[in-house]
Amino acid sequence: MLIWLFVVLLVSFCLYVVFLIRQTEKQFPRQGKLVRSHDADLHYVDVGPLDPDGIDRAPIVLVHGASGNLRDFEASLIPLLADKHRVLAFDRPGHGWSERPDGPDMHDPARQAAVIHEALENLGVTRPVLLGHSWGGAVASAYALSFGADLSGLLVLAGATHPWKGQVAWYHRLLAKPVLGTVFLWGVVVPLGRVMAAAGVKSTFAPDPAPTGYEEAIGLSLLFRPDHFRHNSADTSRLRDHLAGQSARYHEIAVPTVIITGNRDQTVLAKLHSYALHEQITGSELIKLEGVGHMPHHVRPDIVVDALARLAAGESVRAGLHVHEAQTAAQKAALR
Repeated sequence: MLIWLFVVLLVSFCLYVVFLIRQTEKQFPRQGKLVRSHDADLHYVDVGPLDPDGIDRAPIVLVHGASGNLRDFEASLIPLLADKHRVLAFDRPGHGWSERPDGPDMHDPARQAAVIHEALENLGVTRPVLLGHSWGGAVASAYALSFGADLSGLLVLAGATHPWKGQVAWYHRLLAKPVLGTVFLWGVVVPLGRVMAAAGVKSTFAPDPAPTGYEEAIGLSLLFRPDHFRHNSADTSRLRDHLAGQSARYHEIAVPTVIITGNRDQTVLAKLHSYALHEQITGSELIKLEGVGHMPHHVRPDIVVDALARLAAGESVRAGLHVHEAQTAAQKAALR
């Protein structure tokens, strides 16, 4: 009798988890288009005028970070750019509504850069300005190394660009185990992921608060589907190894480059990543936002939009360090 009760409870729980996944996908459906690249469908949005005001401006391409999707840009930069610029944002391979191409090394930023490059070629997008945020900063940097001649500009936004010390989160090691990882995904991540994510969202925006309704605006629940969470885990846990080799080549980047970082970023430390990248890329522009955390495109979108507009217009970058003072009370308090 107890065995049958256990079986009924287990089946009921599995059906409940499947229901949660279906509800999430219904609540946050695919709203963009698909383009084929590396034998996989890549999800993207493409907004704004093709020939804005008759002025020759490069299109802008946005690449999101870990645990996210392109909706993060729809809730921040895209509305501010679309009047005057053609803007494309992609779900990285295996995230949001993008498929993950086959291959054991798709967690390599260089491989993801190649997927996005082929997608842009298939769409006929030429010489864009490329922005990469956080993990996407590693992709954007790899893109500049492999396809620099195809870019008009590079903006690395709070980008993860260099290897760091320390261990990755414990659950990444658990997810790498075939059986235990699957049990953890279906038994913990799917039903409880959103509850567990609240603290992560708070720390990502700190010292500023996250915008009201942020988790809903970006469809954060999409992350907690089993395959997508496993892809995100692989990307995160393997990134340091890839950056060890990639970071040694940044001196080769010859694209006009702007680097934006908050000096209170506790997710991607400014000195380890952005400052070091600035030292390696000759003539790059480093913008330091005092008191700002890991989400400058939400907290100081004016600075990010200005930098993108300058790159898209073909203006010369303002080489060197440029400091912007803290604005909000939270930012000022963080500097004390």
